[in-house]
Amino acid sequence: MLKQDKNESQNFWISYADLMAGLLFVFILVVGAIVVKTLLMQSDLQTIRLNLEKEKSALELSESQLFEKKKKLRELVSKLQASREENMRLSMQISMLKSETDELKNEVSILNLDIKTKASKLTLSEKEMQLLKELLLENEEDANMLRYKIDILHKEVEGTKTEITQLQSFVQSANARHELDSSFIKIRDEEIAQLEKALLLKSRDYQRVIEDLNITKIKIKNLTGIKISVVQRLKKKLGNSIEIDPQTGALRFSSNILFTQGEAELKPSAKKELSRILGKYIDVLLNDPKMRRYVDLITIEGHTNSDGSYLFNLDLSQRRALAVMEFLYTQYPNNRELFKKYLSASGRSFAEPILDANKKEDKDASRRIEIKFRIKSEDAVKELMNYLNKKEN
Repeated sequence: MLKQDKNESQNFWISYADLMAGLLFVFILVVGAIVVKTLLMQSDLQTIRLNLEKEKSALELSESQLFEKKKKLRELVSKLQASREENMRLSMQISMLKSETDELKNEVSILNLDIKTKASKLTLSEKEMQLLKELLLENEEDANMLRYKIDILHKEVEGTKTEITQLQSFVQSANARHELDSSFIKIRDEEIAQLEKALLLKSRDYQRVIEDLNITKIKIKNLTGIKISVVQRLKKKLGNSIEIDPQTGALRFSSNILFTQGEAELKPSAKKELSRILGKYIDVLLNDPKMRRYVDLITIEGHTNSDGSYLFNLDLSQRRALAVMEFLYTQYPNNRELFKKYLSASGRSFAEPILDANKKEDKDASRRIEIKFRIKSEDAVKELMNYLNKKEN
């Protein structure tokens, strides 16, 4: 009987050891799974951050391209105005040319009449010469006188022929000038028609660019409107008891209240107020589903003044930001999973000082802790970039 009890006791301890070994194996598997999941989440978070930085750079590049398009539009409008002024000047020149052409036509008509008159006189002079010759034959006594008159008539005839030749040359020159002016007017009319056509095409292009610019402005306005909407909802939820930045929604604490000079350990007297204000702020952002769906990241930033070296203050600001984050982890253990996903801590040293009215560093105000949040804008930025890329192609 005693031997049987001893065997049963040994079997019990063996089973118990197997059970504990199994539990230890399961515990190791769970810990390994948590570590792997954490590493994967950190890798995904880093990839998302890199993508957002690329999107931000692309958006800044698009804004630069928009500025260049505006500049080109202004140059185009200036050129269009110059073209219109040139068209008006050409129209005035055409009117003047038409007036000159009419005057030339009148002069040509007058010259033609003059030529006919000279030709008529020439015919009469030839008849007189013939008559004089006949008289010369009939009356030789008057031969010398007749010869003298004939010479004079010959000279007059030659002079008249010369005048007729000159008038004909002038008429030909006037006709050639008239044809040249007509060709010039025709060319000018064609150039004006081409300019008007080009002006119409440029106006259409300008209108399309303006429409694209307006659409882009609307999309950018909608993108920034999400941040404004979240900030307004946050102010409404927090009420008047907690003051936040009306533009960014950031929450600010003075380091003089939270920490001793040069230290990174929270003052015991500050923990209660920090728990009340910061706890409610984080609770509204993360535990309200309507707010959390817009939140991409909440950053606890530590800032210092310029007393001391940059690296010393960088280390101090990082440790202070981490101290606030550790306080939240300790104070709100139920939210630790959300904190892992959304919360980060960063030290800024004295890179972003606060300036007073005289544009000098306000050292007391510069020593601070700021809690900021960033809106999920990846989808909106991609939509905007796709739209701009389509328009460029």
